Amino acid sequence: MADAAFIALLLVCIPLVGWSTLHGLLTGTMDAAGVPYASYSRSKSPILFWFATTFNIFLLVVGSAFLLNGIV
Repeated sequence: MADAAFIALLLVCIPLVGWSTLHGLLTGTMDAAGVPYASYSRSKSPILFWFATTFNIFLLVVGSAFLLNGIV
């Protein structure tokens, strides 16, 4: 049961984090996933913007790996 709930959670979270990352790259303002106060502008703070982007991509890769491991 816990595996099914974890897979369902990943099936919801991975597209949301992916959309947030894509939206941040297109608009120039990146939100770090899971951190409600972290929003960084590419023009005002480029280092934090790219750090948040890297963090989001890391979450996508790890979440996808967990999802594939749970499904297969």
